[in-house]
Amino acid sequence: MRTPCPDQAGRRLRHANTLLCAAALCALATAPAHATLINYQNFDNLSAFTLNGATAGINTGGQGVVGPSGARVLRLTNTTGQSGSAFLTSPFSLAADASFSSYFEFQFTNPINGGADGIVFTVQKVANTAGGSGGGIGYQGLSPSVGVEFDNWNNGGGDGNNDNHAGINVNGNMASVVRADTLPAQLDSGSVFHSWVDYNGATDQLEVRLALTDTRPTAALMSYTVDLVTLLGTTDAFIGFTSGTGAAGAYHDIRRWVFTGEFNPIVDPDDPVDPGTVPEPGSLALLSLGLLGVFGGLRRRALAT
Repeated sequence: MRTPCPDQAGRRLRHANTLLCAAALCALATAPAHATLINYQNFDNLSAFTLNGATAGINTGGQGVVGPSGARVLRLTNTTGQSGSAFLTSPFSLAADASFSSYFEFQFTNPINGGADGIVFTVQKVANTAGGSGGGIGYQGLSPSVGVEFDNWNNGGGDGNNDNHAGINVNGNMASVVRADTLPAQLDSGSVFHSWVDYNGATDQLEVRLALTDTRPTAALMSYTVDLVTLLGTTDAFIGFTSGTGAAGAYHDIRRWVFTGEFNPIVDPDDPVDPGTVPEPGSLALLSLGLLGVFGGLRRRALAT
């Protein structure tokens, strides 16, 4: 075997090391970027939330309460005359056009005096301690904001004289800009409801879906055209839920929640990250090791020749 001179061996070694480093950087750089995913399959840990009003007194010890299924839930209210809210403590950075996709599972149980008032999924820039009056479902007065309400109390004309409806609300106003008066079941029936809320900033389209299973419906229950960047004045917002009760009340529970700061409708809530789009860390590690192995072989050849 021909022995290379020291200068040749050194150059080959440096070249092989350069290729080795490039391979490692390439493995990391080729991982597709993706938005932060909020994924609560239960509420064993509430450390990322700021709890306000009645919600803070119900969910103690940094975790949710045990719900009807035995899993811990985020319980927003549990009796009459309450208002409460739970928001992510830190503002969430949405896409540049404020796009987002969300899925959540909720349930109303233990009705008192007929049960009321409901919940509102809320995107707002007021504060993580925000919360309105009980009759306003904890949302009234929060401006600027957009909210999706599920309401089982008839408060008159603003509710369409309907005690079982959903609506899209803007800037803390309880008179919905869009309302759905026919839902899959009575909200206070004890049924588990599944909702998808998606905002496409490219088209300014907000869509809401509702079902009794976690199979995403093809058709939207409600849709509304709104420029959220202009409405909120920012793409950093507090995301969460509000609730309120008056002379009637109930347990208003969020059972699970998935949220991402991009328009990427959640098809499988059990596994919201698509492995074909966002590689798991283990897959990236295997890719890196494979490339390192290839270039490691080149390094050994460089030293041997």
